Amino acid sequence: MGELLRRYWLPVLLSAELTAGGPIRRIRRLGDDLVLARAPDGTIVALAARCPHRGASLHLGHNEPGGLRCIYHGWKLDPRGQCVEMPNEPEQNRFCAQVQTRAYASRERGGVVWLYLGAGDAPPSLPDLEWNLDARCPAYLHASERACNWVQAMEGDLDSSHIGVLHARFDAPDGPTVPGAAMPGSWARGMRMVRELGAPLLDVVDTAYGALYTARRPREDGTDYHRVHPFLFPCHTMLGGVGEPGRLSFNGKCWVPIDDTHTWMLDWHYRPGSPWSDDERAAIEHARYPFPAGEEPGPECDYGRDRGLEGTRMFFGVLSNPLQDRAVEESMGAIADRSGEHLGPADAMIIRVRKRLLAAARALRDEGVAPPGVESPRLYRVRPVGAVLPPGADWVRATQDARDAWSLQP
Repeated sequence: MGELLRRYWLPVLLSAELTAGGPIRRIRRLGDDLVLARAPDGTIVALAARCPHRGASLHLGHNEPGGLRCIYHGWKLDPRGQCVEMPNEPEQNRFCAQVQTRAYASRERGGVVWLYLGAGDAPPSLPDLEWNLDARCPAYLHASERACNWVQAMEGDLDSSHIGVLHARFDAPDGPTVPGAAMPGSWARGMRMVRELGAPLLDVVDTAYGALYTARRPREDGTDYHRVHPFLFPCHTMLGGVGEPGRLSFNGKCWVPIDDTHTWMLDWHYRPGSPWSDDERAAIEHARYPFPAGEEPGPECDYGRDRGLEGTRMFFGVLSNPLQDRAVEESMGAIADRSGEHLGPADAMIIRVRKRLLAAARALRDEGVAPPGVESPRLYRVRPVGAVLPPGADWVRATQDARDAWSLQP
C-alpha cells in the first residue's frame, strides 16, 4: 500500500505555513522524514530531513538563496539535493559532486503544497480536483492530525449512517454541533434533512477513480433523498452538494499517512462561482474548529466532553463534528483490530473501498498495474451531490450531470 500511495501526488502542507526565506519546516509523510522551506525567491525546497554529512537535522539549518545550509558544518544542499558547498573542508579536499541527498518533486496550487514521494520515473500530472483549481473561488482550508491509521480515519467520511447518531443535536437540528455557531444555510438545511430521514439504504458502484455510493432515505412525500458521495484514489473523500442552484457547496478531506499510526488531514470547503465571504469563512471555522489554534482538547480530557450537554442539546457532548469524529476514530486504537468487527449493509461503502484499495495494491505489486487515476487527472473532476429522486430511480444516471465538475470543462 505504501508503494501505491507513492504513485500519487499528495497534499502535505498549507502554502500559508511556508514564508519566503523563513523557517525550515520538518514533517513526516508516508514514514519519510523530510524538510520543507520556501526559498527567498518563493520556490519550494523539499529534501530528506538529515544532512548527508553527519545526519544532523536540516530543520535546524538556514534557508538561503540557492538551498539549505546545515548548521553543523555548513554544508549547503541545493533544491535538487546536490551538495554545493563544504566550508569545513579545505578547498582542495572538497567532494561536493559526490554528495547528494533525496529531493522530492513539489508543486503548489490552490493554497496547498503537494509532494510526489515516489522514485524513478517523472511524476504524473496533479489531479484535476475542482476545489484546488478554482482561483476565483478559493476553498477554505484547515489542516490537523489524527492519532490513528489513515484508512481508519478516512472511513469516518465513508460512513453516512453515523451522522444522525454521533452528530445528532436536540436543541437546533438545523445547525452544526457547536452551540452558537452558524453555518451557511445550504449546509444546515442538508444536515437537517439527513437527520429527519433516519437510517440510510446504501448502494455502491465502482468507478474509474475509485467508488461512488448513495445513502438513500425515503421521504414522507414518497420520494427518496440521496446523498451521493465519491471516494477518489488514494485518499480523497467528498461530502455535500446541497443547496440552491448557484449556491452549491461541497466539502471533503484528504487523508495523508504521516506513518502507520498517524494521519495528516486536509479539510476543505468549496463553493463554486461564489467566493466565501470573510464572515462565512469565520462561521465555518468556528463551527468546525471552535478552539484556539493548538488548543483542541484531546484524549487526555475526553476531547472536552461535556456530559451536561448530552440529552438536552446534543447526543455526544463534544463540541464540533470533526472533534467528535476524531474522538471515535482514535478510540479504536492506533490501528484498529478489524477481526472483531461486525459489518452490516450500512457499511457497504467502507467494505467496497477496502476491497478497492487492496485490489489496487495487489495489482501494482503482482502485475505492475498503475493504480486508478494516476495516469488520468481528468477523472478527478467530480462533485458530491444531494438529490431528491423518484422511488426506484437510476441514481447514477440521474445525478451524472450534477456530479461533473462543470466549472472545469473547456
